[in-house]
Amino acid sequence: MEHVEERRTAKCTRVTQLQYYAYRISQQNGFSILHNSALDSESKIRSKDDIDKFVSAELPDPCTDLRLFQIVTKCMVHGPCGTTNINSPCMRDGQCCKSFPKQFKDDTEENVNGYVIYRRRTTEPVQVGKYSIDNRWVVPYNPWLLKKFNAHINVEVCASVKSVKYLYKYVYKGHDAASVKIQKEGALDHDEILSFDEGRHVSALEAMWRLNEFNSSHKSHTVVRLAVHLPQQQPIVYQDGQEAQAIERAALRKTKLTSWFELNKNYPSAHNISYSDIPQ
Repeated sequence: MEHVEERRTAKCTRVTQLQYYAYRISQQNGFSILHNSALDSESKIRSKDDIDKFVSAELPDPCTDLRLFQIVTKCMVHGPCGTTNINSPCMRDGQCCKSFPKQFKDDTEENVNGYVIYRRRTTEPVQVGKYSIDNRWVVPYNPWLLKKFNAHINVEVCASVKSVKYLYKYVYKGHDAASVKIQKEGALDHDEILSFDEGRHVSALEAMWRLNEFNSSHKSHTVVRLAVHLPQQQPIVYQDGQEAQAIERAALRKTKLTSWFELNKNYPSAHNISYSDIPQ
């Protein structure tokens, strides 16, 4: 599994400059799904140009990159659906549940209700199978990843802190569960609380994953939050009747935060050492 982690880290480093990462493997639907967050201060997406650098939602020019054009038209075209194909699996009540076809857009637009509206410029349609396709039908992708794996890889911009919250929800939500009801044939039992029991659900793929002792989650660094306080306002523990003595002791004692500041003030070399490595 260590080799798998190294390869995954190498792929993230190729797309962005990797500084730290965390991931969670989920098999809820019977398939292995990777929820991954890889970050670097210099690679954070801050502008429309940064978005266009990592994600494209347009058909590439076949004259410039024929291989990428072939992969996009084979793997990254949605549907078609709508009036073109009302029997498409994505159709719900006469509408595409993925909101295709998208609208043409000359420039990428950031943070529209928490989402990115990708650039989809108006171009001449191309023939893909029996359908005529333009940029409105392209699923967002990263060109390098697409050419590396030659497969469907949907890449979306998730640059807010909510993406980290979403990732760790999967880390700590516990195992999959299924509700089981046991009832004698022909018997009527309306006590739903007593009739249902929570049981653990393990798919075949997850069983294989755990039998091989693969990691279900991993992170490169552990983040430790300092106990932050204002000057002379650190928390004090005292017993009734000994408040004055507790205040005197606290005035002479250094806290973790003040010790951290003093260390960095007196020893500039400590600026390059993480908090967790200081005791070493």
